[in-house]
Amino acid sequence: MLSNFNSKNYNYRERAARLLNIKLSPACVDGDAGTAKMVSFIRTWADLKLWHLQFNIVNKETLIAAQKDPEKYRSLLVRVAGYSAYFVDLSPDLQNDIIARTEHESL
Repeated sequence: MLSNFNSKNYNYRERAARLLNIKLSPACVDGDAGTAKMVSFIRTWADLKLWHLQFNIVNKETLIAAQKDPEKYRSLLVRVAGYSAYFVDLSPDLQNDIIARTEHESL
């Protein structure tokens, strides 16, 4: 995945982005296999000495539940576009957009 950056001809310290925000479904990190994938991903990121890695791990069902019962999900933080925000504080249109972007369920 990220190991392609670790070549002799690629100076990742000068050229690679030092920030990655990644959205994942909880299914992607479920169980031993999911945990192993996540650990491998984070170790690769660290081995490349890149600076910042931020995960947003939430599924569509949780976001829809938060729309229906906002008080129960007050602390649900999501990545929007360049910033993070509490999901229940966002407009319904923006909430729906985030839900639409969260529909992928596997890596």
